Amino acid sequence: MFRFVADDARAARAWFESPAAEPWREQETALLADVLPGLTGYRCIQIGAPTIAPEACERVGTLRLWRADIMAGGEADVCIDGQNLPWASGSIDALILVHGLELSAEPHALIRECVRVLSPRGQLVCLVFNPLSPWAQTQGLRRAHNRFLPRSIPPRAARLADWLRLLDFETTDCWRYGPTFPWFGRRWQACADSRWMAPFVWAAPGYAITARRRAMRRVPPAARRLMARQRERGLAPSPAAGLPSRS
Repeated sequence: MFRFVADDARAARAWFESPAAEPWREQETALLADVLPGLTGYRCIQIGAPTIAPEACERVGTLRLWRADIMAGGEADVCIDGQNLPWASGSIDALILVHGLELSAEPHALIRECVRVLSPRGQLVCLVFNPLSPWAQTQGLRRAHNRFLPRSIPPRAARLADWLRLLDFETTDCWRYGPTFPWFGRRWQACADSRWMAPFVWAAPGYAITARRRAMRRVPPAARRLMARQRERGLAPSPAAGLPSRS
């Protein structure tokens, strides 16, 4: 994983404006150009580094898109501290974390804040550097102008999926990508592409995860009345109560 971390978020943020981030910008712009049209709702917030081209963000499926950054100015609409989000609970329909976990001193706290502000049908997109990749392992050996030092060590893909599962989110898609591994075909989607690539995806420098709130099971009114009568009679609820039947 990353051997060193930055002293503050601004030092980590500066790397995204360097020439070393240009290959990442190209690949992530192409990836989000396919993902963003699937987001629905009214409000969408992009949090993190501005590595995504504006034309890709214009394809988002929500009606409005705002940008939040840890540095004021530029194209950012809101300035945040990387841990607390200044929005009401359940008020956002989609969130896009563009390496926001690497720029936060407490990535787990940032994920909890994302879950808090997302609506009951909220959608979350996370772009993260893979801490287990050879690219991350060698960042401490690079020259200062070409080296990325995160504010905190980002989680690996399986750990992030566990975090989201505990917060009642389900992972819908996962991509592996990275400019230093062209033999990946520039992008590899889990459970969709060739299986022989699966043992090697741990070496991909970056990954992207899309998640949404886990849908709650809906019990029809007739089934609720049936279960209430069963409870009154001291009977165990029928596992098939309320399910449609074929005649």
